[in-house]
Amino acid sequence: MTSFNNGHRADARRLLTLAAVALCGLAGLAAGQSQTIRQPDPSSALKVGILPFADATASGNRAAGTDVGRTMLSEMVHSTNLQPRMLASDKADALDAEKAIALGKEQHVDLVFMGTVLEAKAEESNKSGWIPSIKGQSGNLTVRRMKATVTLQGELYNVATGQRLFSERVTVNNSNNALGGTAYTTFGAWGNDSYRNFLDSPLGKALQSAIAEMTKKVAAARPAPRG
Repeated sequence: MTSFNNGHRADARRLLTLAAVALCGLAGLAAGQSQTIRQPDPSSALKVGILPFADATASGNRAAGTDVGRTMLSEMVHSTNLQPRMLASDKADALDAEKAIALGKEQHVDLVFMGTVLEAKAEESNKSGWIPSIKGQSGNLTVRRMKATVTLQGELYNVATGQRLFSERVTVNNSNNALGGTAYTTFGAWGNDSYRNFLDSPLGKALQSAIAEMTKKVAAARPAPRG
């Protein structure tokens, strides 16, 4: 009788072990299926070619367009899942859509962005006044104010189809009452070694905000699926 009970218990343990193994296998299969079903967002794989910005302000700084393009590339890496790269072009001002798309094909990107700095200027003003007298002492106070405005034009093209996905303009203002450091009043006034200082100025901050707004528009655009 004891031998029968021991055999029965052994069989029961074997059944429980087999059931546990089967359950683990099913759980692993379900996890594998769920991983297979989850596909990455196709937009994350899109490669965007950014051309040096054309300079419509006639600043005369040849490095300005490339510097702005690289700033947009940094913003795109920081805030989107797109894969940006700079497209090599020495004559951004002379490029048209057809040539830009051809460059995109040569450099194996999905989208091409063409940008233009239409406006980038800052106006400086000073206001002076006497502060109230305290114990017979008074003084003159001067407030220095800088107001900057930047307007960017952007066009985005689907390289595969040649379709223009959008043509947009973005205008941003920035002002500062406690201005420190170098005041830049015109676009491209910086030298090759002072672009980072320019970005900290009101004009540079307005430019960065405009680039951020334009980057959002690029990220929101999607090429139409080909039938």
